[in-house]
Amino acid sequence: MFGCEEPHQCLHIPYSEFLRSTGLTEEQGQLAWSLLCRTAYPWQQHCRLATELKDDDVWISTGDMEIDKCLGGGIRLGSMVEVVGESASGKTQLCIQLAISAQLPETYGGLDGDVIYISTEGPFPVHRLESMVYPLAHRVCGEDYANSVDPADFMHRIQVAEFESMETMFHAFDYKVPALLSTGNVRLMIVDSIAAHLRFNTSDDDTGQSPFTFYKERSESLVAMGAKFKRWANEYNCAFVFINQVTDMFTGDNGNGNGTPSANFRSRPGLSLPSRGNSTESDSSAELSSTGDMGTEFAAMATRKKAPALGAVWSNIIDTRIMMYQRRGIAPSEFRLASDAQDDATNQATIEPPSHLLRTRRWIENAFSPWAPSAQCEVILDESGFQHISHANI
Repeated sequence: MFGCEEPHQCLHIPYSEFLRSTGLTEEQGQLAWSLLCRTAYPWQQHCRLATELKDDDVWISTGDMEIDKCLGGGIRLGSMVEVVGESASGKTQLCIQLAISAQLPETYGGLDGDVIYISTEGPFPVHRLESMVYPLAHRVCGEDYANSVDPADFMHRIQVAEFESMETMFHAFDYKVPALLSTGNVRLMIVDSIAAHLRFNTSDDDTGQSPFTFYKERSESLVAMGAKFKRWANEYNCAFVFINQVTDMFTGDNGNGNGTPSANFRSRPGLSLPSRGNSTESDSSAELSSTGDMGTEFAAMATRKKAPALGAVWSNIIDTRIMMYQRRGIAPSEFRLASDAQDDATNQATIEPPSHLLRTRRWIENAFSPWAPSAQCEVILDESGFQHISHANI
């Protein structure tokens, strides 16, 4: 027909010419044209019901149901997740916990999968991994299974690579990582951390590269790398978890010409800071000293003057951001309450500090995610990793 060898070629001619050449009536032409469209573009083969897609969702559990609930189910396969927080907030601890959980048998809610762990900030914490296997397995799977596990079996299924430069890291992303993913059983890849070699320009000053050029090239590299990871995440049904660092937020609106950290990190739905008029950070801290309320304390932590590194480009690449917060405990000897009557140090009264100030408090927040609302969960860190804390037990 019209020299067409394939159905889609017939659709390139005008419909009026199609009717004239075939001699079909309008009704017959509409039917024939519809058949040609369905043959050339079988769109139904590429469509699925939403209920079918829901059945495809697979999650890596953290080993704690409440933390999983906070994160919308855990770490979703096929997604890119960022774990961000200050130093010692527990980012690496959480990733080790996920690396163990991903290997647990499917009968206990695990995925029985392999793990890739890329370390850019020093040696892989193998001793912490080894010490966490039994306690986490005991908590999640029970004593019988925990007594049968060998930490060496878990370590054997984690492919570890350590890189000291941006060049070697990118080379691994281009060649080594695809080869490992192609084995077909990798369910989790962790990069600890993504910001180590990308945050600052560490090249020799003699190269003459301007900061603008460095950050422009970094943005281009992040976009290309993000597109690659997203493709692999869907192709190999694997979750990518990236640890990120934080940076101070500065603004020059204090009127003296010197940049100072901004007053708020960002708004948090459902949380409110203590209202004290024109209160300073020290005012908020003073109010926190008299209460153990989780919402108030978390709000103060969440509004610290910190922001994730790598800027808006990286924030638009990831699917989910998990924020981790920590407020260190106060030693009793350091806890003093100034007298209301006098400011002299000799007249300060020593009081017994509230119990909630003596221990270190930690929070995990699902800052944003396409499959779960923003949520927060207070946690503790012990030998088995992170567990949620019931507010009734605080």
